[in-house]
Amino acid sequence: MKQKFDTRQMVIVAVLIALNVALSYIVRIPVPATNGFVNLVEAGIFIAAILGGPRNGLIVGGLSGLLLDLLAGYPQWMIFSLLIHGIEGFVVGYFGYHKNIFSQVIGLFFGSVIMIVGYFLAGAFLYNWTAGIASIIGNIAQAVMGLVVALVLIPVLRRLPQVNF
Repeated sequence: MKQKFDTRQMVIVAVLIALNVALSYIVRIPVPATNGFVNLVEAGIFIAAILGGPRNGLIVGGLSGLLLDLLAGYPQWMIFSLLIHGIEGFVVGYFGYHKNIFSQVIGLFFGSVIMIVGYFLAGAFLYNWTAGIASIIGNIAQAVMGLVVALVLIPVLRRLPQVNF
C-alpha cells in the first residue's frame, strides 16, 4: 500500500483542497450556539481519502478544514479543524482505500464519529459543554450530507483518468 507522491499527485491534492474549500464556503449553514457552521467539507475529505488513501485524506482533510475556517472568519477553530479533519481523512483512507464497500463504510463511519466527537470536545473547550452538545446534531447532519455526496460522486470520479491517484 506504499504510495508515491509525485508532482501529478500534489496537483490533484491541491485541486481537491481548493474545490473542497470553495464548495464548503459556498454551502454553509451557521450554528449560533457554537459560533461555527455546517458545510460540505466532509464530501471532499471522504472522496480524497477513498480515492487517494490515508495520506491524501489527511492532507485534504486537514488543510481544507484549516483554510475554510480561516477564510470564513472562524480562526478560533483552525487548529481544531486541522487536527479533526486531518485525522478523519486519514482514518477513512486507512479503512477505505482500495478496499471493498464494507471496509469503506466502516472507514466512513469511524471518520464521521471522529469528526462529531472532535467538534463536541472542541466546542466544549472553546465555549462550554452546552455548546459542545449543541454541535452534535449539526455535525451529524454534516457527516450524512458528506456521505451522500461522496457516495454519489466516488463511482463517477473513479472513471476519470485525471483523478486516478
